[in-house]
Amino acid sequence: MKIKRGDWLNIIGIFLVVLGIIHLIQTILTVEPIHVFWLCNHVILFIGIAILFRNSFWLRAEFLVLFLGQIIWIINFIFKIFGSAFVVIDYRINFIPAIVHLLTLPLGFVAIMLMKKEEKSAWKGSLLHMIVLLPVVLYFGSYYNLNCLLKPCVTWLPNISIYPFGIFLFYMAFIIFLNYVIEWIIKKSSKR
Repeated sequence: MKIKRGDWLNIIGIFLVVLGIIHLIQTILTVEPIHVFWLCNHVILFIGIAILFRNSFWLRAEFLVLFLGQIIWIINFIFKIFGSAFVVIDYRINFIPAIVHLLTLPLGFVAIMLMKKEEKSAWKGSLLHMIVLLPVVLYFGSYYNLNCLLKPCVTWLPNISIYPFGIFLFYMAFIIFLNYVIEWIIKKSSKR
C-alpha cells in the first residue's frame, strides 16, 4: 500500500503538533516557563500546525527562522557525542527535547518538499516572527538571553555593543539566502 503525499503531510503535522505540545508542557513544568520563547521550544508547534493547514507560507517562514540555530545545535550535539563541542550548550536535556531538536528540521524540510510550493516572500513571515518575539527578548534581557539575540551564546563571538543589531541583520540575511536556496531546490525538483 502506497501512502499518499497528503497522508504523509498529516502524519508529519500530527507528530510535530503532539511532540510540540508535550515539549512545551515539559518545558513549562521542568524549566522556567520563559524558556518557551526559545525558537526551538515553540516553532515545532507552528510548523506542525502549518503542515496540517497546508499553509506553505508559514511552514517555510517558521522553518527559515528555526534553521540556523537548530543546525548549530545539531552539529554541536553530534560533536558532543564524540567527545568535544564547539559551542557552549547546556546538555542537561532529556529524550523529548533531543527528539525536538533532531527531528523538527528534517521533517519540516520533507513537508516543504511534499508541498512543493514556491514561497519567495516567506522570509517576511520569519521577520514578522522575530519582530513579535523581540519585545519578550528585550523585556527579559541578557539574563535569559533568549535566542542569543542580546549577547553571544558562543565564546568565539565578541560581545560588543552592536552585537544585537549585527546578529539580527546577519540572521535576516541568512534567512533570505536560505529561502532562495529552497526555492531553487523546489524548482529543480519540479522539473523532473
